[in-house]
Amino acid sequence: MPIKVSQILTVLVFSSGLLSCSEQAEDTLAEIQSEQAQEAPINFNTQITIREIMASLIDPHADALWNSVRIISDANGITEYFPETDEEWTALRSNAVTIIEGSNALMMPGRLVAPPGATGIFPEFEFTPEEVAERLVADFQSWEGFARGLQDAAIEMLDAVDAQDPDKLSDSGAFLDEACEACHSVYWYRAGI
Repeated sequence: MPIKVSQILTVLVFSSGLLSCSEQAEDTLAEIQSEQAQEAPINFNTQITIREIMASLIDPHADALWNSVRIISDANGITEYFPETDEEWTALRSNAVTIIEGSNALMMPGRLVAPPGATGIFPEFEFTPEEVAERLVADFQSWEGFARGLQDAAIEMLDAVDAQDPDKLSDSGAFLDEACEACHSVYWYRAGI
């Protein structure tokens, strides 16, 4: 049975209407969320400390990204490592997304720096949690700027992962390292270290 032009037009008009409804629903949801955000602040649970976020959401995932592209020179010669399979790229994507969202967690005010009574591994070279907290209270805007820098670097790495581009991944890894070290020089390392 041949399909009539009128049937095709009916399907196209119906499909177009569904798309329009879907777009309107998304726009409406975005407006509602925006209004809710302006009406009342959201009370996030901030019981996880900054140190725990760094140890769980930032450091191991940054290490995985950095180590995904490397060159090893040993007695066997020079060996290049880079992601090759879809599974490897998918795992790296999770690493980048975790850092991006971990950066959001770092920007939430009201977190303790570390559990009460905590000290660093090398206390003579590190600021104490109390000293870091004083710096955060004095200038939280700078802290947010460093967290956004970390997030921007992770977004750049995510773009490299999505493009499955090892060279871009390696280059953006340097940007991630710079973002980390810029923050650490202000909130972790004592001067002159």
